[in-house]
Amino acid sequence: MSAWHLDTALIVLGCVLIVTLAIGWRLSWLATRLDRAHGRAERTWAALDAALVRRSHRAMEIAADPRIDPATALLVLDAASQALEEELSQSEREQAESTLGHILSVVELPGIDLEQHRAALARRLHNDAVVTVQSLRRRRGVRLFRLAGHAGEPTAFEVADFDRLGPGDRTRPGTVQPN
Repeated sequence: MSAWHLDTALIVLGCVLIVTLAIGWRLSWLATRLDRAHGRAERTWAALDAALVRRSHRAMEIAADPRIDPATALLVLDAASQALEEELSQSEREQAESTLGHILSVVELPGIDLEQHRAALARRLHNDAVVTVQSLRRRRGVRLFRLAGHAGEPTAFEVADFDRLGPGDRTRPGTVQPN
């Protein structure tokens, strides 16, 4: 074998090695990004669950106040206890939380607006994290090399947002009003 053939073979081998390393690095980067996105979706689900539980407990606490109308208290207590049931499927939980959110937006309970706002914010953050994971999982390289492994695909938590504030009122609990 001549020196020219040996040099050409080494150059081709080097190029193949560089391309293989670049593809491997890209797949490793994509797998890490997907893993982090899955972790973020799990953390935001935990935060959403905690915010929904806090909202339900706070609603029950406020509704137990003797100054609250008994019919309103019964309505809130029933919806909050249904939202707190352990054995609900995701669709049943979404329905129970939507019902509670609707009731809380209609009745005037002092001190519940902040919990409503926190739950809505946690839901938005969770749904954004789920969209990120789903977007990454749709990529060709992720599907082709099965980078998602056995991780289940997270699902968005869909509830109806009920807002007591009118269209012209931009204030939200915990915001500072400009002078």
